[in-house]
Amino acid sequence: MREIRAFAKTASMNELEKAINILNTALESQQQQEKAKQEVLELMKEKGLSVDDIVDSKQDKRTKVEPKYRREFEGKVVEWSGRGKRPKAFQDVDLTKYLAK
Repeated sequence: MREIRAFAKTASMNELEKAINILNTALESQQQQEKAKQEVLELMKEKGLSVDDIVDSKQDKRTKVEPKYRREFEGKVVEWSGRGKRPKAFQDVDLTKYLAK
């Protein structure tokens, strides 16, 4: 909002009119989207459906990556896929010794 106020203080009439047109277009677009959402929600309610019926939130879209490395460290078995930050158990060691088979 601060930027808009600063712009309004320094802008010419033409620039302000362009800004108003852009904002009005954005407002109309938002209103149309909101109206469409309400229509969909009303239709779902009419048909007896909930958002959970439409979207299967229980299913995890990501696939689990098998561990590439396995090592016993401090009395626990530590597995690592080779992705992300290297765990403490695999720092400063030769990874080829700990390849999971």
